[in-house]
Amino acid sequence: METIQRLKENVEIFLPENGLEEKLNQAAKENRKLVIKLGFDPTAPDLHLGHAVVLKKLKEFQDLGHQIVIVVGSFTARIGDPTGKNKSRKPLSAEEVQHNAATYISQLSKIIDVEKAKIVFNSEWLDALSFSEVIQIMSNVTVAQLMHRNDFNKRFTENSPIGMHELAYPILQGFDSVKINADIEMGGTDQLFNCTMGRQLQENFKMSPQIVMCMPLLKGLDGKEKMSKSLNNTIGLIDEPNEMFGKTMSIPDSLILEFLELAASFSLDEKQNLKERLEQNENPMNIKKLIAKNIITQYHSIEKATEAEAFFVNQFQSKNAASKSFLPVLISSLEVKTDTITLIELCTQIKKEISKSANRRLIESGAVQINMIKIADPNEAVEIKANTKIKIGKRDFYELQ
Repeated sequence: METIQRLKENVEIFLPENGLEEKLNQAAKENRKLVIKLGFDPTAPDLHLGHAVVLKKLKEFQDLGHQIVIVVGSFTARIGDPTGKNKSRKPLSAEEVQHNAATYISQLSKIIDVEKAKIVFNSEWLDALSFSEVIQIMSNVTVAQLMHRNDFNKRFTENSPIGMHELAYPILQGFDSVKINADIEMGGTDQLFNCTMGRQLQENFKMSPQIVMCMPLLKGLDGKEKMSKSLNNTIGLIDEPNEMFGKTMSIPDSLILEFLELAASFSLDEKQNLKERLEQNENPMNIKKLIAKNIITQYHSIEKATEAEAFFVNQFQSKNAASKSFLPVLISSLEVKTDTITLIELCTQIKKEISKSANRRLIESGAVQINMIKIADPNEAVEIKANTKIKIGKRDFYELQ
């Protein structure tokens, strides 16, 4: 019972609701390991804390001796999956898929035991299908069923184009579950429809259907959208410790509890203690520091976490005379008519002593950071809000009031 409760912790959706207990009992009776599937398309080369929410749950199953199967979408990434928004994702070339997949797999080892996991590429079976076989697989699904997917339905209602390849995408992802005979498929809540497609196809192929376990989506640094590389609001698993610390400190206070539950690895007692401290109106910055150190310890080491905290304090908090050069210059006003400004305009207003073209060169060379995040696009929109920290060049630090 304790094991099941631990495996259920933080899971947002079970389909069916009692499916985990049934699968665990079935595996025990058959004296076998469960096959736990996680599929991903290597659309960007870096994993982040949002991915880690699912990966850490996979690790719990792995620690219990079950078989983790990572399905790399080496075929489906070349199609371009629906993004959940009003357009499809750009298809990748075979070279981009190979590069990103290799990077992903090396990063997986930060959380799961890659040596014990099984890593497969869905191009192994999807490339081998004849066109008639593809049609036969697609015949198991109706258009009406596909239109139950929220983004498809929304785009259809708004007369936004939906490509045929997008309709095929969830069916092909579901077929992956057939090929590896998955017992459980895991993903974020945004993958619920695609995961249930795997259940349906397994049933149609006279197999025991997988259960679906969906983890909540960790919000990104903006506190609004899910953490996503395309939104530039991520903390990457291979970010440098100082960058990790600074990014974590930049999250809005409203995200502290979410990071405490989904990104940190505190014990239940430690989490409860930190929640009580927040309820007692302790400075949220103190809790953020502990979360930042915890995250860096997970992906680097406690030594690196301690060094990163000292670096952050030295740059942004120290009031010692010896550290005056690291204290940020406070910016109380900017010439803006909206609540955002392009990075080039922001730098030009702050660094008025140098030309706009010189500021542009600084940005494009990677010498400008917003809240410890390097931004190389001069036209990137920056939100104007208090406590935003800006670094221009090697030793110039600013903070918006």
